[in-house]
Amino acid sequence: MWFGNAAALSWILDSGVTGLPDDEGTTLPKQPTETFLSTDARLIGVGAHDALTASLVQRSGFDVAWVGSFEASTYRRMPDINVITSTEMADSVRAVRTGCDLPVFVDADNGYGTDDAAARALDQFAAAGADAMCLEDNAFPKRNSLYSTQERALEDPEAFSRRLARLVGKKTGVRIIARTEALVAGLGPEEAVRRLDRYADTGVDGLFVQANTRHADQLGEVLDRTAGRIPIVLAPTALPEVAVDQFFDMGANVVIYANVVSRAAVRSVSRMLATLREARSLDSVTADISGLDEIFALTGAQEWNRQ
Repeated sequence: MWFGNAAALSWILDSGVTGLPDDEGTTLPKQPTETFLSTDARLIGVGAHDALTASLVQRSGFDVAWVGSFEASTYRRMPDINVITSTEMADSVRAVRTGCDLPVFVDADNGYGTDDAAARALDQFAAAGADAMCLEDNAFPKRNSLYSTQERALEDPEAFSRRLARLVGKKTGVRIIARTEALVAGLGPEEAVRRLDRYADTGVDGLFVQANTRHADQLGEVLDRTAGRIPIVLAPTALPEVAVDQFFDMGANVVIYANVVSRAAVRSVSRMLATLREARSLDSVTADISGLDEIFALTGAQEWNRQ
């Protein structure tokens, strides 16, 4: 499990991006279920794919753990093109749930192709411990919104709304978030707003508007026209220069840094391995990897030894 290694852990803890508590054993309180997805919320989420990364997300002071298809696919060295099944995603949710007490949001892609498949996925995610499930209107098979795909087909909004309504009607306790890829598909703000309004009418608990680099300048207009009705979720990978508070001021309620963990792992582990291969001595990478005591603390080994 290459993302769970000491070099990646060291980068996450020492990068300065997070606010690590002084007490490494600190467990942060779980967000109350009535506040983690509301129009008053101003929460920051980070993508996680297993118990270790989930524990780091919580320990670093973030509010939400996001189990995204990008992270789950990358972790398995696969492209994010609807090849990960709902069963595999449920396994990831279960692992993340084991590692943290935060609200867990799971990315269900487009519902895996059919209304029945989406309903089954919801049952699986509820059983695995998810708090919210996000469904997007990319047509099956989806392509990650960050891929440079010229043609991007979307679901018919009425058909997609029926899928959403079915999930809402199941009343599993898992919040349902409806995501539109209209901006990514080049359909413009008007179509994005039209779709979000229609999806909101189904009774979903939140809306998610996605933008890519080519259409990032249209995001503000969509937020201005949709914020305040029900909670808004964003994953601003295409806008790295915008601070999170700016998104909150624009109307977002949950901002998710969806893929920073996998990207950090690839960069930091590659550098560490290159140094180790060249120097041929563990001492050459000691500064780049976590100490054993830190790993023992994260895994509860010290408590186990005292038993």
